[in-house]
Amino acid sequence: MIDVLIKNELGTKPVATGRSNDAINAIDLRVTGIDPAEFIKVGDHYMVGLDNGSNMTGRTCTAKAGSTATFTK
Repeated sequence: MIDVLIKNELGTKPVATGRSNDAINAIDLRVTGIDPAEFIKVGDHYMVGLDNGSNMTGRTCTAKAGSTATFTK
């Protein structure tokens, strides 16, 4: 399991954190335990990567249920 950092679309501001069992470079990255989950919206764009700020990739939130979301490249 990896710790994930979710930043705004430009990658300038952290929005939330979570965890994933997927590889950080997976096409569809499923993130669980998102905190705070209310800031993540389906259809919005984010920069998502490891919690240390590395491997940040532009992704779109394509699904969300509670504090779990899928981010697609």
